[in-house]
Amino acid sequence: MLATLLVLVDQSGALADPSPSPTPPSAADVQNAQAAVQAAKGSVAQMEVRLAELSVVGDQADVAVQVAGEKYTQALSDAQNAQTAADQAAQRSTQAAADAETARRDLVALARQMARSGGGADLLEAVLSADGFQDVAQRTATLTHLTGKADETVQRFRAATLVADTLRDHAAAAATEASAAKDTAQQALDAAQKASDDAQAQIAAASTERDQLINALAVAQQTSATVERARQDALDAARQQRENAAAQAARMPPASAQPTTTPPTGTPPAGGTTAPPATTPPAGTGNGGTSGGTTAPPVTTPPVTTPPVTAPVTNPVTPPPTPPASDRYGLGTGVSRGSAGQGQAAVSWAEGQVGLPYIWGGVGPDGFDCSGLTMKAWSAAGVGINRTAADQYKQVLKISYSSMRPGDLIFWSSDTTDADQIYHVAMFVGGGQMVEAARPGVPIRITSIRWAGTMPYAGRP
Repeated sequence: MLATLLVLVDQSGALADPSPSPTPPSAADVQNAQAAVQAAKGSVAQMEVRLAELSVVGDQADVAVQVAGEKYTQALSDAQNAQTAADQAAQRSTQAAADAETARRDLVALARQMARSGGGADLLEAVLSADGFQDVAQRTATLTHLTGKADETVQRFRAATLVADTLRDHAAAAATEASAAKDTAQQALDAAQKASDDAQAQIAAASTERDQLINALAVAQQTSATVERARQDALDAARQQRENAAAQAARMPPASAQPTTTPPTGTPPAGGTTAPPATTPPAGTGNGGTSGGTTAPPVTTPPVTTPPVTAPVTNPVTPPPTPPASDRYGLGTGVSRGSAGQGQAAVSWAEGQVGLPYIWGGVGPDGFDCSGLTMKAWSAAGVGINRTAADQYKQVLKISYSSMRPGDLIFWSSDTTDADQIYHVAMFVGGGQMVEAARPGVPIRITSIRWAGTMPYAGRP
């Protein structure tokens, strides 16, 4: 046995060259190693959290761009309305000035006639040299003594001059407002373009950081960047799907339980009472009547009376809920003038624009913004709707999402309790899809409905 051990030791060399045995790790070493493992796990968890945060940066940036775009659309609409009002005011002012000039000429003719008749020379001089009625009134006292036809002429001149002066001032104010509205629209456009640039920068930075984190995560997990990127893509897709499904469930809750089926005719509803059929008197027996001259025993012959009034046996009909008086844009508010056929026609027209670019404030034909697309689509179908997304929501009939048909509109808002915060609109095409002009850089497209951020109700023009 000893010889065998010596041989083994000699062959292995383990005992032939004795050396000190390794020092076992101390408790501190074990704690440090465990802390390092936990730190690594914590670092991985932090990277996972940050990657989840980065997954929504793009969505948040897109919303910011859409909000800015809607503000520009509203400012542009306001500027166009202000310019229309200014043009109309200018036309009214021009017409009033022409009327005043006609009245002045009539007054000049009257003054000349009076001068030829031996009177009113001072009136003629005043009318010919004055700039307006006030000058005429100051230059002559004749006006206070005029009567009849002459007085009517002077009154027409007075009224026409007053109207012309008023409308000239109004036209000037309207022109100033239109100019200010144009400046506001330009500022809104600049802000929208900046929001778009900022969004692209945020998305690019988030993409770079995501790549760096995925590479670091691959090292920590001892996998590859390709594997980790695929895993993160799957996590992001699953997260978005869950969020979209939750938002859809909130907007399209399952149908409420149907009311209990009412028993067949003749069976009393729960809690009701009717006369037992077995006690119904035989044919020929009346209320206190006779049969063959013999009076029916009052005790055994029940009176034939109308059964007690009970609840109807038909299924109850629940009326549609009435929106609170304080809810200006609740379910059932607004107006719908389009038919189902017109809705389908609007969809067909909108689908024909697929591939065209998104254009700030665009109403075609070369490109559209979101509300420009829906407005033009419904206009092509013969129904006029408002210009901006918020104004469209306020105008159209509010309906439940479960009752949508092609052509109905879907709205998004940064505050779904406030219609003024709506920033996007798209058109339902059926089958869970919609057509939309989403944002700059994204052509008009047909895509699945995004439920997050939608208003409580859809809209039917």
